[in-house]
Amino acid sequence: MVICAHIKTIFSKRIYPLQRDQSNFIYKKHSNHTYSTMRTFSKQFWTLPLLMIHQHGVSFAFTTNSLLSTSPLSSNQRYKINKNQPTNTYSSSRTNLNVSLDAPKDIVPPKKQKPLPKNMVVVHRGRQSMAFRQGSPLVFSGAISSSFRIHTDDNDDDDNLEEERLELGTLVAVAVSSKNNNQRSGNRNNRNNRRNGKNQGKSVETAYSHSNYFLDSNGVLVLDENSTSESISSLQLIGYGVYNPHSMYRVRILCHETSHPSTFKSIKQILSTSSTQEPNEAIRLILKVKFEEAIRSRTSLGLPNLSTDSYRLVNGEGDGLSGLAVDVLGGTVAVIMSSASWCEIYKSDIMDILNQILNENDRKLDLIWRTTPSRLAQDGYNKDLLLQDEDLHDSERGILATESDIQYKVFPWAQGQKTGFYCDQRENRVLVAQLCHNKRVLDLCCYNGGFALNAMKHGAASCIGVDSSQDAIDTATENAKINGLSDDCSFVRDDIANYMKQTHEDGDTSYDVIILDPPKLAPSVSGLERASRKYHALNRDAMKLIDPIKGGILLTCTCSGAMTQKDGGQFFLQTVKAASLSARRQITLLKTSGAASCHTQCPASFPAGAYLTAALFHVSPLER
Repeated sequence: MVICAHIKTIFSKRIYPLQRDQSNFIYKKHSNHTYSTMRTFSKQFWTLPLLMIHQHGVSFAFTTNSLLSTSPLSSNQRYKINKNQPTNTYSSSRTNLNVSLDAPKDIVPPKKQKPLPKNMVVVHRGRQSMAFRQGSPLVFSGAISSSFRIHTDDNDDDDNLEEERLELGTLVAVAVSSKNNNQRSGNRNNRNNRRNGKNQGKSVETAYSHSNYFLDSNGVLVLDENSTSESISSLQLIGYGVYNPHSMYRVRILCHETSHPSTFKSIKQILSTSSTQEPNEAIRLILKVKFEEAIRSRTSLGLPNLSTDSYRLVNGEGDGLSGLAVDVLGGTVAVIMSSASWCEIYKSDIMDILNQILNENDRKLDLIWRTTPSRLAQDGYNKDLLLQDEDLHDSERGILATESDIQYKVFPWAQGQKTGFYCDQRENRVLVAQLCHNKRVLDLCCYNGGFALNAMKHGAASCIGVDSSQDAIDTATENAKINGLSDDCSFVRDDIANYMKQTHEDGDTSYDVIILDPPKLAPSVSGLERASRKYHALNRDAMKLIDPIKGGILLTCTCSGAMTQKDGGQFFLQTVKAASLSARRQITLLKTSGAASCHTQCPASFPAGAYLTAALFHVSPLER
């Protein structure tokens, strides 16, 4: 049998080594607009490559008397050759290329490629990929084995192929590799660094291959010469997400095949190589589905209701939209908080779809866009591109937000702390307030007076709130007046450490209930040691102010995710226990809780999204 490879094209010289594998006919695209093809056969028979070596129109021929056979693979990359068959010619063309092969008559031209995702990220097969399949939304760089991009004739630029990689914000398909990950340790150093906080706010560079594929005019899949291939047909698609080459969260999965099969199918069609729809249509579909789910889940919690019109509507990973949060305030305003690059890129789509879904559910709200610059910087977003809502300078414009029948003056258009109201402590405020009847209460880091006002509402004898911010003190004082609770409720501007020290020196140690809710003291794991010393000191001094004769109640909180998640939550409790030993007070843990139920969590990644711990202790009388 004689197999001839004859190429008439521009000057080039490509020779590929013999291979023993199960692959068949592979096109390799070269930067000089030519193709080489390589033909290998099953290892049960002779391995025979068709070497297309083209130089000045010279033809080369190879002969063998061996029986040639192949194992069937994907139809678009395979030719079947049987012995003793007459030959014919199959031609394929692309960009100044004519290839003629003298081959058996029964060669089957490749069928048109089935629609494939245009952009794809492949993760290692293993325990991590199982977590992704079960709904975990964050794909770290170390979990990725490779990435792909498939170009079509009408959208690729041959001159820039070597630089053609996935861009920030690209909506990609996430697939599981067909190969087991032999390096189970993966990027162990990167994982250890994440645990130690060394990579907080940094892009973690992890090497993984990127391949560029092309669909020629016949619909045949072609591999770029600078790429390495993995059988696409054997990959298992598990979801779609947004890609970020600058973040350690390389992909934030927004749609999982297991939890949203219908949506997944629609997105697959929109993003396939055969689709003419814009990728934004897929993002808009995801947003529509997720916003509708968020409204249904809050409705199941009875939110909003006559006593509460302020709550969290969207809570990042908990609602399948990592990096995006939405708070509803006063039933009139929705504050959108962006902390991920993809949110900034698709800002107009987010606001448009949210407004559409709210209107459809009879919830007409004004939308305000806020950003978290520090978080966006960690996510690799250019801070110069940030555009805050043009109305955020209006610091005097306020509304009334109602929570548990208490009204608060909030200023969502002002440049301040987040949305101007923390609704994550709603259920904890009610919990401790029920224990305050006829009690003397001290609210440390009171902000706008939430704990203090709830305590007074439930019959506390008196309450003092302390905060270092004058704006917070002014707002809390006004809130007390709005609710008619200012007679026995006062607010003091001071550093809480100084206040507790001075109060103890003055001998005022007869508080029945103390709430300690400081701001985030451990922004990352690297700050845990320093933060634990601060938590220790604050809790020690707070316990010293609990009535030494009768004892009392301490609600102590941390909103630092690193502290909450350390040792499954035990680290914070042990810190408080150590503080009690320093204060020489016996404590009993009554209850631990987290953020209000509207701050939903993703069960597949829990407790990664948990940040708030509220621990309720009974502090025993002082033994002399």
